Amino acid sequence: MSEQHTGPRTLITGGFGFLATWVAAGLIRSGHRVVLVDNREPEGTPIWLSGLLDDPAVETGRADITERGSLDQFGEVEYVVHAAALLGVNKVRSAPRETLRVNIDGTAVALDYAARMPGLRRFLLLSTSEVYGSDAKGAEESEWLSVRTGDPRWGYAVSKVTAESMTVAYGTEDKLPFAIVRPFNVYGPLRTGAYAVGILAAQAVAGQPITVHGDGSQSRAWCHAEDFAAGLIRCLHAPEAIGEAFNIGDDTNDLTVAELARLTSDLSGTKAQIQQIPHTGPDIQSRKPDLTKARKLLGYEPVRDLEAGLRETIEWVRGGSGELPLRLERTDWPQWAADGVGVR
Repeated sequence: MSEQHTGPRTLITGGFGFLATWVAAGLIRSGHRVVLVDNREPEGTPIWLSGLLDDPAVETGRADITERGSLDQFGEVEYVVHAAALLGVNKVRSAPRETLRVNIDGTAVALDYAARMPGLRRFLLLSTSEVYGSDAKGAEESEWLSVRTGDPRWGYAVSKVTAESMTVAYGTEDKLPFAIVRPFNVYGPLRTGAYAVGILAAQAVAGQPITVHGDGSQSRAWCHAEDFAAGLIRCLHAPEAIGEAFNIGDDTNDLTVAELARLTSDLSGTKAQIQQIPHTGPDIQSRKPDLTKARKLLGYEPVRDLEAGLRETIEWVRGGSGELPLRLERTDWPQWAADGVGVR
């Protein structure tokens, strides 16, 4: 996939995960070398399944992101993408203290490492659309953020608001050239664990009833992982992104959960029945990004077709959710600039 390996080094925490894997593929396409850091062995993770570990532009290493100085072993880099986090509604609700510890302490470690890089071009924090609260339809980056503390389910959002505030603090005190990305419902092959598209696809290909919580009126705007990666990488390269937060998602694919279930059933060819089940905890009613700022400052535009992306994901699940070499379809990957933009 990579022909030359003389570009900048970019360290990605949580580097074996789903989003990090797609971002790494896009970075390599854009001319970067990537250092993927995780606290797990790679076997069975998205990065392992993608085949990217065979690319000579990829380095890997293990570190506990909550331990001060744990990233120092990887030397100097020009970019840091902080994607490591404890996430997932079930995990967050069952381990709320661990969620706060990993997501807050881990951000402090990543920021401290980045702040000591003399040639740093950009520190990018992966935040979440959940910082907008339970109704994030058309949310703009300039809005006041809204979090709750009455249920452990919201601990993830609380930790990410804290992480954003810490990042801004480093930008203020250390002149850290940062950007913040708030992802909106990213889907695609190689995503493991429990999330809506994956659960619906697994149920459909197994011929089981497809379950939706409540009446399925909750709405989401789904973004293919390749489009998300392209937006994030634009945040790394664009001088206009420094000191800013961006919604990155796809505002053209706004479906209710019931509509997504029916579409998944149809595309799978199994015509699985839709079954309503009770809510098991607090939920988010709507989530759709306002991409005005990303379009204006970054030139970002999602282009991947939803039905094609869902078919791709369904077929990956049908095949056993195994190895799948990534094929990037976008042709507008930004190339890193050699002019030192963002260097302090």
